[in-house]
Amino acid sequence: MLFACFKRNLKEEIKVAQLAGYVAEHSAYHHGEMSLAETIIGMAQNFVGANNINLLEPIGQFGTRNHGGKEHASSRYIFTSLARITRHIFLEADDHIVEYEEDDGQYVEPKWYLPILPMVLVNGAEGIGTGWSTNIPQYDPRKICESLLNKLENGEFTELDPYYKGYQGNITRN
Repeated sequence: MLFACFKRNLKEEIKVAQLAGYVAEHSAYHHGEMSLAETIIGMAQNFVGANNINLLEPIGQFGTRNHGGKEHASSRYIFTSLARITRHIFLEADDHIVEYEEDDGQYVEPKWYLPILPMVLVNGAEGIGTGWSTNIPQYDPRKICESLLNKLENGEFTELDPYYKGYQGNITRN
């Protein structure tokens, strides 16, 4: 997704359905545009509990916390663009040093990206893959930065507490 957005230099808004088609065409994606549209919508959602940093802008009805974002509008009615912060996290200079995958003679997305923050900690991750399940909570990007700087300065990570942007309640450990 990010590869195609960076390749297109996605600064202007585009329909989610059109972006899904662009991603499918330019990244040799073989699984269908419906799952691409859902991924785009998920990357843009910004209600409490969705993303601490949404990498795409939600322009239209991208869902609410009440229904976990499931009531978002159809991809042909909503728009998105690259969030301004995204290129500050995924530096353009890195585009020239990463190793790109090749699919039928076409260079597609990099084997990995080098974000300045571990996005799996920023936005969390949940799911099942190859028989293993994962559930990584979200953490405050500022606290992640502090912990990384602390590690660089004195070799110690600071313990992080889960954080969900906009959440006003208390989070307790089990």
